[in-house]
Amino acid sequence: MANAKSNLEIEIARQKLRAGTGLVLGAVLGGWKLPSHAQVSTAADYPSRPVRWIVATSTGGGTDFTARAFGKIAGESWKQPVVIDNRPGASGMIGLDAVAGAAPDGYTLGFITVSQFLDASLLQKYMFEAQKDFTPISMLATTPLVLVANSSINITSLQQLIALAKSRPKQLNYSSGGSGGITHFAMEVFLKQAGIDIMHIPYKGSGPAIVDLLGGQVQIAFSTPPAVMQHVKSGRLQALALAGDIRSALAPDVPTFTEVGVPGVAINSWYGLFGPANLPVEIVEKIARTISAATRLPGVREKMVSDGFEPVLSTPAEFTKFLKADREQWIGVARSIGFKPEK
Repeated sequence: MANAKSNLEIEIARQKLRAGTGLVLGAVLGGWKLPSHAQVSTAADYPSRPVRWIVATSTGGGTDFTARAFGKIAGESWKQPVVIDNRPGASGMIGLDAVAGAAPDGYTLGFITVSQFLDASLLQKYMFEAQKDFTPISMLATTPLVLVANSSINITSLQQLIALAKSRPKQLNYSSGGSGGITHFAMEVFLKQAGIDIMHIPYKGSGPAIVDLLGGQVQIAFSTPPAVMQHVKSGRLQALALAGDIRSALAPDVPTFTEVGVPGVAINSWYGLFGPANLPVEIVEKIARTISAATRLPGVREKMVSDGFEPVLSTPAEFTKFLKADREQWIGVARSIGFKPEK
């Protein structure tokens, strides 16, 4: 019964969001503006009750971890609880649909990562009219991806992995949080640069992808450092390389891809906050401003950096501009690896 209900929810979301021409979540970002006509009478008292953050992934992954970290920061600043509401499924569209359909009062927001943005920009399955459905609030942070391997395959370096994959083409497997997501794209960029062939096993979210990596059903995966470094420290996983320009404070002993001879693999995950359309400008600015101020409190930024995040905390206008440029970048990556959306 539970599976039938889940499938029904996914199909309802698909029927709501499907369109014959592809996605425009990113395509209309150039015209994405905050509503000028919004009512602002509640801004001074906001928030006066708990705020719900919808996370379009399952629990246990990097996005869920980051949402809870920022939710704690926001809740302490507002003196109101931030309740994390995980809504995985349909390539993130179930969660995005819940945000789009919420009342524009600031009490339901969406915590989105680059993977949901990629799903909505590249998969050509759904349509969200950005000007009608969402209000961008702020990019909160970025973090580089890290390539990790299950310790059972007994490799301790990236070069050992490359040698093993070349000796056993298509015999190793890697997991991702879903076809067309950032962990999928990152791996394909690496495989192309390294000249190796490893089979892709997509999952419905980064949490399940890491669970099966830990269980040995797959051998390698990309993830964010906050989601996997505890398992590296316990010995269950081996960190091989960081897809960043510099090493991470959370994993200072893990070299970058460039350091170990595989340049061109520098991919960051980003996390941002959205609201439904017509969210009052003053509430939007208050949310962005108070979260930004909270991260400047003594020890907060240092804690975030030590957890593997680089705080960004952009303004709504800056976030909108970034999204337009980021969409074009990922379209280029998709073309370079020959990505074709599943039909």
